[in-house]
Amino acid sequence: MDKSYLFFDIECANCFDGVGKMCSFGYVLTDRYFNVLDTDDVVMNPECEFDWYLFSPKNQCPLAYSKDYFRAQHNFESFYKPLKKLIEESERRVIGFASPNDLGFVVSACERYSLPYINFAAWDLKPILEEMKGEKHGLAEWCEKLNVNTEKLQAHKSQDDAMMTMLCAKALCQENNLEIEDLLEKNRGVKLSVDKYIEAREEKKYREEITKQIQALYGKKCRALLTDRLSGKKFAFGYKINRDIDRALESANLVYKHGGILERHLKNSGTLIVEDDASEESINGLKKKGFDVITESQLREICNMEKKKR
Repeated sequence: MDKSYLFFDIECANCFDGVGKMCSFGYVLTDRYFNVLDTDDVVMNPECEFDWYLFSPKNQCPLAYSKDYFRAQHNFESFYKPLKKLIEESERRVIGFASPNDLGFVVSACERYSLPYINFAAWDLKPILEEMKGEKHGLAEWCEKLNVNTEKLQAHKSQDDAMMTMLCAKALCQENNLEIEDLLEKNRGVKLSVDKYIEAREEKKYREEITKQIQALYGKKCRALLTDRLSGKKFAFGYKINRDIDRALESANLVYKHGGILERHLKNSGTLIVEDDASEESINGLKKKGFDVITESQLREICNMEKKKR
């Protein structure tokens, strides 16, 4: 079977609580020469409230349809089977603009309606354009930069945004004398699968939970100390804790359980916890600002030594 290329875009009624509620799935299906084989705007009832801003006079790019029109349509579950077939077709390449967001919306829709995931991976044209052109723009701006005619297209209408994505990809290929398959092959690194998305989402959720545990210790005194080795001392992290969130939690608990006070930031004095591989230059820079500096290994050693003495 010949390869085909599905350019897609999704609009949501809201993204409250980090979950996008799909209200339209627009697509343009082409062959390798960008001949349009099929295109549609699958409009659906999101079965939720719309974000007030989407229909606000302040919003310069409102949704393409009225609330009543959306609510008069069938819900995602009604379109699930044909969309699944469309997306999962053999030898199909799926491409979007800022596609991780849209891929996430498909995942959320399946979860909302307790349906099996639509199993696919999508290329993201946005970083491809940024890498090849050395600039960063939104979809409409890229159309202008690439001389794509958008006179008959409406921004934030899913079908039209999908068409803009296709036309930008076409212009980029023509400009660089590339076929679409060559463009995608050269940019496999921007391809994201549903499995990888879910894995990254769970990792992000885990990091957020651990971060909250660390933040809960800021300014707190422990009433059941293991030792008082760090008593009266203030500590803060001298690096971004999301680099190794588990290690940061370990250090935070050591400070708390051994009598220290963990702060979000130190104002004028105190001890900054740094990574074991922190450079001498960065450590000296922190010391020049008036802070004491301790590595994570040194912190563990101090606390463990004290624990052995008791």
